Amino acid sequence: MKSSFIGTIIAVVVVIIVVAAVLSYISTHPSTTKPVTTPPVTTPPVTTISYWEAYSPSELSTFNNKILPLFEAQYPNIKVVVTNVALSTSNYETDAAAHKAPNVYYDSSNDEGLLYAGGFILNLRNYISNSSYFNQFTSGTIAAESSGTAMFGLPVNENSILMFYDKADFPNGIANNTNALITQVEAINKTGVWGFAYGMGADYGYRFAAWLPGFGTYIFANKTTGPVTLNNSAMINTLEFWYNLTYIDHLNAPLGSGSGVAGASGLEGSLFESGKAAIIFDGPWDLVPLVKALGSNLGAAPLPQVSSTGNYFAPLIGSEGIAVSSSQASGASAAQINASILFAKFLASPEAELLMYNGTGDLPSDSGALNSLIAQANKGTLLPAFAAAENLTASSFDPVEVGILAQESGHTSPTPSTPQMNYYYSGVADMHTEMGLYYTNKTISAPAVASCVQAFIESNSTNVLASCS
Repeated sequence: MKSSFIGTIIAVVVVIIVVAAVLSYISTHPSTTKPVTTPPVTTPPVTTISYWEAYSPSELSTFNNKILPLFEAQYPNIKVVVTNVALSTSNYETDAAAHKAPNVYYDSSNDEGLLYAGGFILNLRNYISNSSYFNQFTSGTIAAESSGTAMFGLPVNENSILMFYDKADFPNGIANNTNALITQVEAINKTGVWGFAYGMGADYGYRFAAWLPGFGTYIFANKTTGPVTLNNSAMINTLEFWYNLTYIDHLNAPLGSGSGVAGASGLEGSLFESGKAAIIFDGPWDLVPLVKALGSNLGAAPLPQVSSTGNYFAPLIGSEGIAVSSSQASGASAAQINASILFAKFLASPEAELLMYNGTGDLPSDSGALNSLIAQANKGTLLPAFAAAENLTASSFDPVEVGILAQESGHTSPTPSTPQMNYYYSGVADMHTEMGLYYTNKTISAPAVASCVQAFIESNSTNVLASCS
């Protein structure tokens, strides 16, 4: 018993010595293995940018329900605050003077050209390093959204006006020259239906510009630049052509000019959509209401050739674009500028443009996206959602798209992006008043209108011209 007890004591002492030795070693030789820790979860900061757009109801619905959610999913750390505004540079300029302009701005190319000349928006070529990026867009939209080598907007659609017609009035198809077309319209007119629903001078001269090449002139001598070339016989013949069709031949509804006249939502549209006019001059942006109103009776064709000159009417081809404000105009940080560029590029992407087409009929400015639609239309397999919603089939819708595309790829005029073009568009209080006086009651002559329009544009002013009052 005693030897067993002594053995136990010895064993305990040995254990104590061993433990002490181990503890001593650990204290003098700390472990090189660090404990595993989980790093804190960090969320990248959110960059908020503002966006002013001027979408139609169908465009806004597509943007809100399709395009914006897709952008937010791809860029969760960019928040876009959206405001619906009218296409106007005046509100933008007011906010830019206070450094409160929107970071991203949707507008017509002529407005953006004026804002770029004023230093309010960026040359995007300085922010998109891949120069081949810009080659994806159609040539007409590139020209509309650029000034020299500068690119002041990314085009998001391609548009021009054309003839939309009621196929019920043209069972054998629509003529492609003015003499034959007028003969057709005279027969239609005898049934109590107006041949045309067109308010000359409506839409700030946008539609009116299409008739000038048919009689041998353009707004500027070099189509997009140079001296103003409207005080001439071609301008006078253009004015008289539509005056005679309206007040001498009574083939065009006497709608006057100004706001509330043009397009599917104006007086022109109300006559055409109710079957009281056979032809309207409009663009693909109004396909949704026109398809809804006429369904399979809707037809589309390019503007005709002028029989007396051999020239074709050639509408302006251009686009709306996405511009990015300079930091001086918007007060943007570097992070906001970068986020704005990403947002602009997304809106001009083939994916976004095809989503917009599917919901609205807006033609893509991206060449690849546009060519895919052309291929489908030529095969008779194109049926966007807005057309399918009206129970149209591809066979009934595709001829409409083929007619639109024939105008877009046929006789068109490039849209000038010079600041001076804005005076042509913005003369609603001056230039178009004179055009309206001639068109509605002929209190002044066509040569006087031509002279006043020329003087107004050359004045580079929004002031009333005494000689034209």
